[in-house]
Amino acid sequence: MFTSPKYIDVILPLPLKGTFTYCTDEDDLLVGQRVVVQFGARKLYTAIVKRIHDKKPVEYQAKPLLAILDEAPIVNVVQLEFWDWIAKYYMCNLGDVMSAALPSSLKLASESQVIIHPDFDGDMGELKSDEVLLLNALSHQDELSISAISKLIDIKSVFSLINDLIRREVVQIKEDLRDKYKTKTLSIIYYIASYKKLENTKLTDKQQGLVTAYLKMQQNNPSKKWTVAQVLDKTGFSRAIFTALVNKEIFEIKREEISRLVQSQQEIIPDKQLADFQQKALVEIETSFAEKEVCLLHGITSSGKTEVYIKLIEQQLKKGKQVLYLLPEIALTTQIIKRLQKHFANKVGITHSHLNNAERVEVWKAVQENNDKKVQYPIMLGARSSLFLPFSNLGLIIVDEEHDPSFKQHQPAPRYHARDAAIYLANLHKAKVLLGSATPCVESYYNAKIGKYALVEMHTRYQGIAPPKIQTIDIRKAHLKKQMKYQFSPEILTSIEQTLSAGKQVILFQNRRGYSPVLSCGTCAYTPNCNSCDVSLTYHKWNNHLKCHYCGYTEKLPEVCPSCSANDFEDKGFGTEQIEESLRALLPEYITKRMDYDTTRGKNAHQMIITDFEQGRIDILVGTQMVTKGLDFDNVALVGILNADSMLHFPDFRAYERAFQLMMQVAGRAGRKGAQGKVLVQTYDQENKMFRLLKANDYASFIDQQIEERKLFNYPPYNRLIGITLKHKNQRKLDVAADGLASLLRKSFGNRVLGPEYPAISRIRNYYHKNVLLKIEQEGSVVEAKNILQTIVGRMQEHPDFKAVRFILDVDPV
Repeated sequence: MFTSPKYIDVILPLPLKGTFTYCTDEDDLLVGQRVVVQFGARKLYTAIVKRIHDKKPVEYQAKPLLAILDEAPIVNVVQLEFWDWIAKYYMCNLGDVMSAALPSSLKLASESQVIIHPDFDGDMGELKSDEVLLLNALSHQDELSISAISKLIDIKSVFSLINDLIRREVVQIKEDLRDKYKTKTLSIIYYIASYKKLENTKLTDKQQGLVTAYLKMQQNNPSKKWTVAQVLDKTGFSRAIFTALVNKEIFEIKREEISRLVQSQQEIIPDKQLADFQQKALVEIETSFAEKEVCLLHGITSSGKTEVYIKLIEQQLKKGKQVLYLLPEIALTTQIIKRLQKHFANKVGITHSHLNNAERVEVWKAVQENNDKKVQYPIMLGARSSLFLPFSNLGLIIVDEEHDPSFKQHQPAPRYHARDAAIYLANLHKAKVLLGSATPCVESYYNAKIGKYALVEMHTRYQGIAPPKIQTIDIRKAHLKKQMKYQFSPEILTSIEQTLSAGKQVILFQNRRGYSPVLSCGTCAYTPNCNSCDVSLTYHKWNNHLKCHYCGYTEKLPEVCPSCSANDFEDKGFGTEQIEESLRALLPEYITKRMDYDTTRGKNAHQMIITDFEQGRIDILVGTQMVTKGLDFDNVALVGILNADSMLHFPDFRAYERAFQLMMQVAGRAGRKGAQGKVLVQTYDQENKMFRLLKANDYASFIDQQIEERKLFNYPPYNRLIGITLKHKNQRKLDVAADGLASLLRKSFGNRVLGPEYPAISRIRNYYHKNVLLKIEQEGSVVEAKNILQTIVGRMQEHPDFKAVRFILDVDPV
């Protein structure tokens, strides 16, 4: 046991290196608990205890710990070890990792504003004197910062007091007002009248009718709790009639706390019998896990990978283990969520960016929960951030669509890759990892081929359906012969009409939203550009606005050209909005909808579009890469890719890999049930060798070809990459800093340093960008290279000329 006083190292949710030491005489302190500490002259923060020891800091006087917020740790030891690895591997601060990992509601800081909870009834009878003092102050001032409350109430544990009031819904943090979700309580109806009371109470016919209707509802569903709104909706009676019955003490209304986490209403279905090739894959995966920690499941589109995942999840649940199912974009995977809930009901938890702060806290607690009577989630379905949940007994991590670049975090730090981080997290839990994809990334496929990962393949579609037939269309010839109608060649237009006439549906893919990416004056060639970025403004016709897709700047479309006053604007190129308009002109008798960022901003907008398409209320679905992810439609017979070349011509060594993956994925939406599907690809470059492999569905040959090219030019998987981006508002200062950094790096790394170079978009939000790329051989010491890089960057940041320059380090950029 430690002698008094003892010291604790804490992690603060700030972009600062390492931990900070505080002193305390608390005996019941545990690693992983939240504590309140003072940092700086006036600010208080919630910190996480990382280590408890008896070593006094040498360089500074340790400040005292102010309060302990939790009875039990909210972060476990394995999580802290995982945070350490993320910070070291991805070259970021431990505070950045804490900020990314914890829900906002668990990170109170003294800048937060406290207000009276809108549901507080004003009853202060049970409140303590300090709590009454705070409520009186808030009744005179609408809001108070936590630092102001600290001055008002002279106690050490002001955070504990506020947390307790938040829990009892007396006050709330102001940010909670931005949440657009239902509150935690519902008005539940209880029938309280005895038979004698009912006999002796005079009721009108309508009041008697409502009582009879309610009793019948209760008889049919004895365990169900009915809300006021539900009863009035089902019975058709008015609120005035119901209020009269409450006043006559026939009914009683109680406000009852409910979980914010939506419980599944799906009907449990019996397990499906796996096809022979699926059963073979399942056995191979199970066998591989005896020898290797990671297995890559390469199954073509519609081969039934999800059914194999379900069998593996069942095995883990029988062992009492937890399962993490990672998806690239959780908001777009409604169908997978429903399928898992049909098998596992309320054992499946979901976390994503559409949850509010309070819901995220409840998910966090449900993952931690060991009490069977409370909400528990042994299966968590989530996007990349779900890696940070407090798992204690993880048995399996499934990374579905493992090739997807959405698994990489770009802004802000930590810039981690969820697939790679999942492998390390599984190693900490002694769990297994299954990577699944129809189009695995080059690095994963290479690791499987050299024996680092196990490889299991499924080359057959479920129920023996043939893969879609892929054809290319040379639109160069169609343009020369003036056969194009809007964005469509004669072949694709004819196929669309034939498909729709047969009662089937069509998906059209164009990886660009908006109406037109460029608008220019036909007289003087003036092009509207963003004021803050070096990029043209995209035209959105639905609101007649020009918008920058990098910083969000918006302006109205000018009536005349600002340069020459001509009224002659022409659009160059096309996006999903223009395609939707063209189809409505060409095929007005069919329903066309689009699915892109602009049409799926609402909480359930994507789900409504998917449901409408599933149920046949939409004939043609036009979309960006959203339509390639996690969608399984029975009635789609034709997929059209309207501009394949736009995906190929990027100055990026991964451009062909991403284009091939996207086209194969969107092609896989066709012909998933019944007859063979058809895929038409419009291109100006029909002879490109990539299209030959695409038509043959030969992904293995494409990967082999990519691996050879990367070996020749020293790119992954043969080399590791670290990207360094420098940002500054003054272009000249940025040039000096970038040249200086590259010069220092070359002294240590020689020709392994590429750049500095401006990216394709060199200015965003008034900051100029310049990139330097560092290549490190696989057999070289990556740790040593990172140490050298951090030393050089640290030295430059200390230089007075470069203090305003931002240095962004990105390990394994994608």
